[in-house]
Amino acid sequence: MRVYRIARKRHLDDLTGVGAKTFGGRWNHRGAAILYASETRSLAMVEFLVHVSWMQAPGDLGMATLEIANEIEPESLSPADLPEDWRHYPGPRKLADLGSGWVHSKRSLLLRVPSAVVEQEHNILINPGHSDIGRVTVLEVKDLEFDRRLLKQ
Repeated sequence: MRVYRIARKRHLDDLTGVGAKTFGGRWNHRGAAILYASETRSLAMVEFLVHVSWMQAPGDLGMATLEIANEIEPESLSPADLPEDWRHYPGPRKLADLGSGWVHSKRSLLLRVPSAVVEQEHNILINPGHSDIGRVTVLEVKDLEFDRRLLKQ
């Protein structure tokens, strides 16, 4: 399985989840290390753009392609498994409770969750504390530039 993540290029080889651990996110509380990735490059871009205006976006962004061993099956959550307000921004605390609980349980390396931006697509959460984290490799890191038409404001 290949998944995609966007960050400053200097952080893309780091699979420790320190950024999310430091700041928290939709699917984790501060203190719970997690890596956020998307099933497609385009979803990764949309997920990034809903959080940062182009004028605030760092100039040193990259997109990493991560390879995850094919035999590793993700645990999955569907919208039916989530609270009614799961797509709200900011995300309801229940989502961070679910994700942080999953991280601490170490029961699986991957958690497939619906995107709050494009409900029919999915993000892949990666647990850096899981014993199979070595089965995730960074295949490539490429410079990322957004098409200016996406950045009109």
